Amino acid sequence: MRERRWESQKTLGFEEVEALQHRLAGLDLKVRNPNEVVACYIEEFIVEQLDEIERLAQWPIEEMTLVQIQPEWTGDFYLFVAKHHELFRQQKGMEGYLSLSHPWRMPDTQGIQYHEAEALFWVGFRDTHGFARVRVLPKEIITPGERRAEDQRGSWLRERAAFFSTAVEVLGLPISVECEKDRLSLSTESKDTAVSLSWPDAFGACQFEYVDRDRYALLVPAAQLIATLGLQPALIKTYLSGFPPEALVAFHQQQAQAQTLYRGYIHACIRDLPQVVQAFGPRSGRALINLCEFDSDALLAEGDLASAIIGVIASPEGYQIEIRLNRAPLPEDQMLDWLREVCGLPFVYAPLSVY
Repeated sequence: MRERRWESQKTLGFEEVEALQHRLAGLDLKVRNPNEVVACYIEEFIVEQLDEIERLAQWPIEEMTLVQIQPEWTGDFYLFVAKHHELFRQQKGMEGYLSLSHPWRMPDTQGIQYHEAEALFWVGFRDTHGFARVRVLPKEIITPGERRAEDQRGSWLRERAAFFSTAVEVLGLPISVECEKDRLSLSTESKDTAVSLSWPDAFGACQFEYVDRDRYALLVPAAQLIATLGLQPALIKTYLSGFPPEALVAFHQQQAQAQTLYRGYIHACIRDLPQVVQAFGPRSGRALINLCEFDSDALLAEGDLASAIIGVIASPEGYQIEIRLNRAPLPEDQMLDWLREVCGLPFVYAPLSVY
């Protein structure tokens, strides 16, 4: 589900993070104990060698995903995907996950008003199936329950349906796209395939995923979409999860020039964050722990009810505070003042990355 997100304007020291915890507790919010071991999410940790992840070994590592990034990729997408699929096929009896992303663009951008002309595409593989995923990118995040632009709902949905229909047509998949009664729906009658919708905003899903039991059947459609509508040079990303180290090495050799990032989570407490940052080294890495969760009516006597999470982001540059809400409880022009009142810090609107 889409979220509204704000981030503190300035970088803090760890002492200021501790002071914020006391401030929030003084507002009668349930603040996480700084010694409680919780999920600490790790992202953007650049690793040159896989064994560099062992720098985090003093904390239990719950999940490990590697993201390989090439910012200026050009080439034959069919061959690129086929080579990765062949390596995936050689990994027997495991629950590995592999996906490859590539941007694409609507062929006719005239008249596009509510979404970015550039959209995202993934093709991926699991042990039991393959999938093709298409995501459109709204220019403005209006989360489920927010009423902004409700009078334009029909226009939003028709434009989104045009994106989905274009992708389905070029992919050549047996998917029906329908937009009626202020609702967008996708369906397929094929017994060996399924289609689902996800990543909703106020107007419905921004993403669909088509699943086929025959993984190999998606290689040609994926290549066809990128050959027809893909952007090059392109920022491409490869996501690898659930593979043994020797398999990860083999995948890395397919893109030896790519930058590799670790993403996942460890078990740590808030007071561990300085040590986690030290383990990253000086170049990269972000660690996120949630400080507290609350409903807006705990602090606001008026406005719409919203669920909020306040978290701390630790990196080699310092600490920042983020606030994520499922909807804005106040009018847009009042939000920054309210967030500053809660945390005693100036904030800036900072939506999450589309990836």
